[in-house]
Amino acid sequence: MNTTTPFKRHYVAIIGGSISGSEAANILAKNGFKVVVFEMNKLPYGKIEDGLPKWHINLRNRQINEIDSKLDQENIQFVPITKIGKDIDFLDLVNNWGFSAIILANGAWEDRVLPILAINKFINKELVYQNSFIYWFNHKHEKKYDGINYSVKNNTIIVGGGLASLDVVKIVMIELVKKQLFVKKGIEIDLFTLEKEGVNTILEKYNVDFNELEIEKAKLIYRRTAKDMPLKSPKDDTLESIETAKNVSEKLLNKYQEKYLFEFVPLSIPIDFVEKDGKLTEIIFQKVQVENGKIKPIENNFFNIKTEMVISSIGSIPEKINGLQYDYSSLKMREEADYHVFGFDNVFAIGNAVTGRGNIQESKKHGHQMTEKIIDKHLTEEAFEEWLINHNEQIRSKVVDQLDSIVKEISVAKIQPESIIQEIINKTNAIHDKIGFKNYSNWTHKNMPVRLEALLKK
Repeated sequence: MNTTTPFKRHYVAIIGGSISGSEAANILAKNGFKVVVFEMNKLPYGKIEDGLPKWHINLRNRQINEIDSKLDQENIQFVPITKIGKDIDFLDLVNNWGFSAIILANGAWEDRVLPILAINKFINKELVYQNSFIYWFNHKHEKKYDGINYSVKNNTIIVGGGLASLDVVKIVMIELVKKQLFVKKGIEIDLFTLEKEGVNTILEKYNVDFNELEIEKAKLIYRRTAKDMPLKSPKDDTLESIETAKNVSEKLLNKYQEKYLFEFVPLSIPIDFVEKDGKLTEIIFQKVQVENGKIKPIENNFFNIKTEMVISSIGSIPEKINGLQYDYSSLKMREEADYHVFGFDNVFAIGNAVTGRGNIQESKKHGHQMTEKIIDKHLTEEAFEEWLINHNEQIRSKVVDQLDSIVKEISVAKIQPESIIQEIINKTNAIHDKIGFKNYSNWTHKNMPVRLEALLKK
């Protein structure tokens, strides 16, 4: 227990332990609250672990260390492998566990559905969604990996825009080139080298013509132009700043194409598919134009692209939890506060758990918006690290502001009797006993994945 701040006899549940969840837990714990952090995965690192491609080694490790420092303290109980809505019913958690407050910090893990009727029948065959694809890429080297295995195809289509989509197309081209360099030329290059130096530079270094690899370039299909990609935010609302940001986004995309040798197809939306013998073989696109910022389909202007693999990268939304109300895909919030969940006195939401009006979508922006420094330094690891650190500071600042208001509401609530506090402890201890959890540091050390970079050094 924190010896400088007396225990306020309030227990708070936080759902999700990553950036915003760990920040909230840390603030509450240091202010004398006891906290239980429920995490659906073995580890609390969220998309730092499972959504950020594994070549971001230093960035990932620094963010993981920061999360660890916040969660590994006496006033916090970490409860992994426990999904609210599945392992524990949400309304049961609200009504029967006895928490003074419940804070949703569970992020955005559900892919937006590719808007083509009936196409989801091809999921994990010819159709793959971004979150599961990145998870596979990050963990497929592990001996104990038991997830879905994907095989990157030679004529892959990626639908989407933003930096997340660029990460996907980079993975596709790196995987294809890495494989074919070995098959055709006997040249073995690790993915970290390919990512850092770029496909084009590596081919020039080994005097290999791209056509010799017999690779058909991946195609990134976007509904707007390169200038419209959300890669750089304008500094302000002036026309000059907006145009500067658009030019930077276009420049960045061009650098990506030059470095990783993929194709970019703008102003196109997927509308249908062609199926043969039960397999998806083509995607039908319609050309569009942008008028006053809105997308307008062009009549009778269609084209087909043959493909064996379609990766949808059109954004993520929070997975819906039974018992909560939603406005379409957005968690419904009270109008008077952007942190207070509609329909409950003691349920709140922070970070990516909130979408739509009053959200903190800035925490990831679905496209990992870039700063000027990253552009200037051509996407170096150091620049990206500095961006994420600065960006996470914005998340923390927003979470702190919200936590101040949440703490005030919790503090005036009726304090919990010892019997309820003990019941919470008993229930969490039962989960710990079931999964073999002893303490936070022991658990994270035991379950930390084997890093590919460590294997390559052997």
